[in-house]
Amino acid sequence: MRFAAYIARRHLRSRRRSRFVSRVTATAIAGITIGVMVLDLTLAIMNGLHVELRRTFVDNMPMVTIVSTRPEGLRDVGAVMDRIGAVPGVEGVAPFVRQEVVASFGRRGVPAQHRAAVVWGVEPDLQEAVTPLSRHLLPPEGSLRALRGAAGAPAVVVGAELAASLYAGLGDTLVITTPRGELDLQNLASESRRFVVAGFLDTGLYDFDARFVYMPLAAAQEFFGYAPGGVTAVGVRARDMMAAPALGEAIRRELGPFDYAANDWIELNRNLFDWVRYEKVMMFLLLGLVILVAAFNIVGILTMMVGERRREIGILLSMGARRRQIQTIFLIEGCYVGFWGTALGTLLGWLGTVYLDKVGIRIPGDVYFMDHVPVVAQAGDFLGVAAAALVITLLATLLPSGEAARLRPMDIIRYT
Repeated sequence: MRFAAYIARRHLRSRRRSRFVSRVTATAIAGITIGVMVLDLTLAIMNGLHVELRRTFVDNMPMVTIVSTRPEGLRDVGAVMDRIGAVPGVEGVAPFVRQEVVASFGRRGVPAQHRAAVVWGVEPDLQEAVTPLSRHLLPPEGSLRALRGAAGAPAVVVGAELAASLYAGLGDTLVITTPRGELDLQNLASESRRFVVAGFLDTGLYDFDARFVYMPLAAAQEFFGYAPGGVTAVGVRARDMMAAPALGEAIRRELGPFDYAANDWIELNRNLFDWVRYEKVMMFLLLGLVILVAAFNIVGILTMMVGERRREIGILLSMGARRRQIQTIFLIEGCYVGFWGTALGTLLGWLGTVYLDKVGIRIPGDVYFMDHVPVVAQAGDFLGVAAAALVITLLATLLPSGEAARLRPMDIIRYT
């Protein structure tokens, strides 16, 4: 091994190398560097997207939602909340009413606008222990006062995108319509009420901001015909958000497995997170082709080096060098190119993630659900990319190094 390493080092440092081979070597190193750097940055951005998605959903939806399997919904919610709060791992509990409605707004002389919406009846002080609602309210003080029922007139907080699509502003009056009475296709009944817009909800996620309307829990119970103490469901915040499925199952067993059901945020958004995970794998495979293309340059480099060094190979073989040693010489030379390309690419990829994390790149927040490019660098991804690049490089060296080891010394000396 020392002999092969010594000869390989002499080859790499030799001034007799052709300029063309040197340029191709630099090109191969640059190709591997770019491939590794781009792949590291892409995986870090995909990780950041996954984390940002999780944060967005956890900040705006309960980690676990407890619902009743009975059509009348949850009754005596206070006792249910006490039992849920006693389960280990529960950090916050809050009841809510959820109802799909039609929100309407119009001005004199302008056609009225109608949009499908989802009304959430909440107690903001309890809800804050489950989701950081106040963080997304504009203006915060007026919105919280309205949700506490202290605004005087019936008031609501409207999603920013929903308000924009209705052309409704702060202080305007919305008409909210909900079905009422028994289901009768011959005589569909509904009830409409007026609510003053006291604030806006701006989560950064379009689907939420374009559909959600918040009102006080007591007002929602009365408007939608819930019995006193009755709600649609109870939201729960877990100490460990990744343990939400296990916590939901524990709560269900505590309350009664046949009377209650538990939905967790992971299960509800499984398709979305599976898509992000599969996309990360596909990006790894597609961008790995950049490294594979660069590895073909290594094949060309070593093939040309074998051609340049035919006479030296013949002399070494005739002096007693083993064919495996000849192969090892060119394996080392190819791995040298792969090592420096991988090392430089990993370094530049890490510096790129540091730049994106510290400085960042702004993106339009009204188009995406974030206002900057998210990035989360994981050591496992960097190590995986580096290992893949080195393995591809090693495989690329096998063919030309094997050709060098199969050369016959007498033929080389005779014809050169």
